[in-house]
Amino acid sequence: MNSAPQPKEFVLHEPEMETGADVVAETAHQYEVLNSPEDRAKYLTLTDALIYKMVEEGTDVAIFLDKSARPVAWMVDQLWGSLAPEHDASGRPTKKPEIKFLNIDREQWGAILGRSEVKEGGINADNLPAERLNELRALYKPIIGHSEEGDESLLTGKRVMVVDEVKMSGDTLDMSKAILQKAFPDAKEIKGSYWMLGGTVEDRKSGARYGSEVPVWYSDREVTGRLVGNRDTSKSNRSNSYRQRVGRYWLSTPFREPDIKGRRLKEEVGWMASDLQDHKLIYMPSHLWSGSFDSTDDRIERLNGIDVSEYAALLKEAPTRQEFVETYSQYMQDKTARQ
Repeated sequence: MNSAPQPKEFVLHEPEMETGADVVAETAHQYEVLNSPEDRAKYLTLTDALIYKMVEEGTDVAIFLDKSARPVAWMVDQLWGSLAPEHDASGRPTKKPEIKFLNIDREQWGAILGRSEVKEGGINADNLPAERLNELRALYKPIIGHSEEGDESLLTGKRVMVVDEVKMSGDTLDMSKAILQKAFPDAKEIKGSYWMLGGTVEDRKSGARYGSEVPVWYSDREVTGRLVGNRDTSKSNRSNSYRQRVGRYWLSTPFREPDIKGRRLKEEVGWMASDLQDHKLIYMPSHLWSGSFDSTDDRIERLNGIDVSEYAALLKEAPTRQEFVETYSQYMQDKTARQ
C-alpha cells in the first residue's frame, strides 16, 4: 500500500514545551482520534479485560501484532498502573509484561502455512521455511547481561501472550502462535488473546468479508496512524540496524517522516490514563473481574471515586453506554464544583 498524505489537522502537543497557561487550557483534553467518549470508555473496558488475562496468566512477555495492535500495547502500558492490582491471586506482586512487537498476518503466510478454511491440513507451521525461522530466532537471541546463563532465547522459560487487536477469521493469531511455538519450544507457554472480538460479515454482492467492528485507528487503506509502516524487505535490507535487517520478514518498517496522526493517537492514549486517574473517564469493569480476588465493587469505587451505590444509581438513570458516560462526567463535574 502507498503511504497516504499526512493529515494536516492533527497537531502534536509537546507537554514539555507547555507554559502554565497551556496546561490550564489543556485541562479538558481535545481528543481528535479518540474523539468519542463512549469509545474511550469501551476501550478502557477492553484493556481492563486484557490486563486481567495477563495478571491471571502471569504473562512475562506480551507480543503485540503490528500494526493495529500497537495502540493496544500503548493502552496496556499507560493503564497498567491503574488497572492492574498490586498483587495477584496468590499474593505475589504483579509485574507489567515486557512488551514486544511482530508483524505477522494471514496474507503474508497463508499461502505457505495454510488457512483455517482449508479442510485438509489447515495451518501448519512446519511449512515455514527454515531461513525465515532462523531469522525470527535471531531477533530473540539471548542478550549478554540481560539473559540468564543457559537461555536459548529471550523467551526461555517465559509465559508469552500474543495479542491481536481484533478477531476476524482468527487465522492471524493462530498462525502467530504456531510460528512462535515452532521457533521457541524453550518458552514455558505461548498463548494468544484478542483485545476486541469484532467478527466478520459478508458483503452479499461481492462475497467479500470485512470486520463488523474495528477500533477507530484500524485501516487497511491508510498506512500512517500507528507509528510504523508495513513490512518492506527491500527497505529493511538497507537499514543500518542489524535487527531490522535480520527481521525484514517479521518487523514493521519505520517511517522516514514523522507520523503525525500516530503520534497524536499515542498522546491521546496517555490522556486516557490521566483522565481515568482524575475521574474524568468512567471505568466500567470487565466481567472477568467478577468473583476474582480483586472484586468489581472495589475496583468501581477505587477507580471512579464514587461508591457502588452511586455507580448503580447512575447506571439506572442512564441505561446505555453513551448515556452512562455522559451522566458520570456531568455527575463528577457537579460533585467537584460542590467541594
